[in-house]
Amino acid sequence: MKGQKFLKVTSILMIIGGVLAAIIGLLAFLGISALVAMAGSAEGAGLLYASSALAIVSSIIELIAGIKGVGACSAPQKAGSCVKWGIIIVALSIVSMVIGLIAGGSFSFTSLVLNLIVPGLYIYGAIQMKNA
Repeated sequence: MKGQKFLKVTSILMIIGGVLAAIIGLLAFLGISALVAMAGSAEGAGLLYASSALAIVSSIIELIAGIKGVGACSAPQKAGSCVKWGIIIVALSIVSMVIGLIAGGSFSFTSLVLNLIVPGLYIYGAIQMKNA
């Protein structure tokens, strides 16, 4: 079926990425907590906590989208919901980049493209499955 390979491969990549990102997000959250404890003050840690929370939420959504994508490979009628999940992931990637810029980071076009490749191919595969 057309788009099935795109959807299956990107779904597996999203599952792997979601699990790794969740672990890293939890470690970051714990690291921020340790930093606040050592400093004795939580001043200025709000944006760090928000960024870590966004990373954890994004990774969970990415994991869910990956699981739904693998399921949609055998049931093409579910591909429509995969498009929505992919769009949510793209939006969260952009929000994450904006938060990074607000926090004082620099804009990286390469990072933006790399963060959007897998969700973009996921959406492409889901659209191909939906239209087939």
